[in-house]
Amino acid sequence: MSQVMTNKDIEARKLTSSIAMIVILVSFTMLFASMLLGYSVYRFTVDVWPPMGMPRIPLTIPMVSTFIIALSSATLVLFESSFEKKNLKAMRAYFGLTFLLGLGFMFVQLQLWNSMAAMGLHASGGVFPSLFYALTWTHAAHIVAGLIALLFLLPVAAKGYSVEKITWVQNVSKFWHFLGVVWLVMFIVMFVF
Repeated sequence: MSQVMTNKDIEARKLTSSIAMIVILVSFTMLFASMLLGYSVYRFTVDVWPPMGMPRIPLTIPMVSTFIIALSSATLVLFESSFEKKNLKAMRAYFGLTFLLGLGFMFVQLQLWNSMAAMGLHASGGVFPSLFYALTWTHAAHIVAGLIALLFLLPVAAKGYSVEKITWVQNVSKFWHFLGVVWLVMFIVMFVF
């Protein structure tokens, strides 16, 4: 026996789900903020940066990562817009682009870790590389979770607009955009300064 959701049910579900997503994002913010604070304290308490004669990390690969994740957020916004306009063809295209860009971000992160290893910077090589790897690996784990969350939108992209799926689209989008903002902060703190 199928149940038809009323507008009141949908609004209650949206509110509950939004509160839950906010709690999740606040907890992830605290995680990344504490890790970045530890990195920053270390960064500003050493006399020379990078420490102990370690090589400076080139900006090229992190800049590519930043561009890719920003572009993926833009395509997800376009997906959301297409969802609201009930444009199935555009939804599919923007969903596919967002997912591919997410995979591209992970591929570029692998290149970053390989280049770090080639420079002799390994997770076990001291405080600087261990903090660097801890932050980027933690973010990558969240990107994987974001990619899995995006897969939950696959039925939406396949079937089109559904009032019951509005909350899914909004929450997955919040999480994905959050990861983009976290990466931007990491890029500025870890690579620019």
